[in-house]
Amino acid sequence: MRKLFVLLLAAVFALSACSGNGGPGEGGPGEGSGAGEGGGDSAAPVFELKDAVYEYGEQDGIFDNGASLYSYLLFPKTGEPGIDEEIRGWAESLYNGARFELDALRKGDGGAECEINVQYNSYLAEDAYAGIAESGFSGNSGMAHPVDFYKTFNIDLKQKKLLDNADIIDEGKRGDVLDILKGMILEKYPDADVSAADASWIEHIVLNHGGIEVLIPRGIALAAYLGPQEFSISRETLGAAYILDRPAELSGQDAPADAGGAGGADPPAAGVSGSIDPSKPMLALTFDDGPSKYTPQILDVLAAYGVNATFCVVGNRVEGFGDTARQIAAQGSQIMGHSWDHKQLTKLSNDEIASELNETNRVINDATGVSPVMYRPPYGAVNDTLKAVSKDLGLSLVNWSVDTRDWESRDADAVYAHIMEDARDGCIILCHDSYESTANAVARAIPELVGQGYQLVTVEELLRASGTPIEPGVVYFGK
Repeated sequence: MRKLFVLLLAAVFALSACSGNGGPGEGGPGEGSGAGEGGGDSAAPVFELKDAVYEYGEQDGIFDNGASLYSYLLFPKTGEPGIDEEIRGWAESLYNGARFELDALRKGDGGAECEINVQYNSYLAEDAYAGIAESGFSGNSGMAHPVDFYKTFNIDLKQKKLLDNADIIDEGKRGDVLDILKGMILEKYPDADVSAADASWIEHIVLNHGGIEVLIPRGIALAAYLGPQEFSISRETLGAAYILDRPAELSGQDAPADAGGAGGADPPAAGVSGSIDPSKPMLALTFDDGPSKYTPQILDVLAAYGVNATFCVVGNRVEGFGDTARQIAAQGSQIMGHSWDHKQLTKLSNDEIASELNETNRVINDATGVSPVMYRPPYGAVNDTLKAVSKDLGLSLVNWSVDTRDWESRDADAVYAHIMEDARDGCIILCHDSYESTANAVARAIPELVGQGYQLVTVEELLRASGTPIEPGVVYFGK
């Protein structure tokens, strides 16, 4: 069945690759509707923890909170219908392939599960071009090893069309590019065997600030255990092989440190609010999967009403939204981790779990000066292993008692209704600050909740005010 799945996806990607660059190489924010325990022994592949780069497009995705399928499949929405159709079509083919195989697997094993986790970087090259690099994996309990996926899209922004590799690299000089790449591989891995290098090694290329980035799938150029590889090659190094008609000079500068933050935030305030009255009703609004360009809008509403919330941030997004992270802490709201890249932690080894949590807390501390003692596990999935590792790291786990399902509806009225209908004293409400619809919904809900007498507090404030001890390795849900 696994071979059938790989062949099916290969056929789908072969069709979608006609107007993009590259296909799959073998080598999401829906939280669980129930915040119960998860499990499984199949470990996800190890990817080097890197910051995400979002310089082009608005984040979109395919998310699934089903009991058996955990999907966190991100891609950008460009605003150009034809291009967006191509990108979403690729993502849907990937998701549907995983869904197809899981459904077949569950006919013989009702407890089978699947996780699909795909993320992206997007780059702007001056005002003329954009590059999108998608990478991730899909795996289920019937597979010995997960399957890696890679896809690149390069866009001519002025002509509003996708570019082929042949539009970027002179076909007659691909051998020169391959020689450059082999030299870079040997510089990094002197013992590597590059004698078998062929055109497949430079199939996945994406435009970046100063040239191209080459994505090499796991096991193609190097031993599989070294994982997928990325190499940036400048225009100058490419020389005559680089044929794309671009401006004479590139800026060579990275995107702004905060690609959507509020900017100019003061240093973080110490401690939490001391004005909470334990005798009055209170609740905790929580926001997952940020920071994003919509987070400052939510922060402005919180500040206007003098209330706080809790932001559960994905580690690889923090550096790109450093000012926003600092604003969260400066206003007195709570910032905590939501893993590095939204992998289902219950599928990882102890060391991988620790890496996901520690690296996320490190970037939070670097940006804000705050050292979180709590975090929210992706999908709300928890098992005994995760609790044990969390206890060893001194971290508590935070889930929720009210799910707005904003990731599913993407509708401000529906999210607002969920909040207002389900709000109650002591509850922890799950939202996502990665959606404009959620930002608009809470802008309506916050003043009404305050008007009804609720104190809007952080998770930590909620627990402490109720006299609940905060202990490492313990999962908190609210009422």
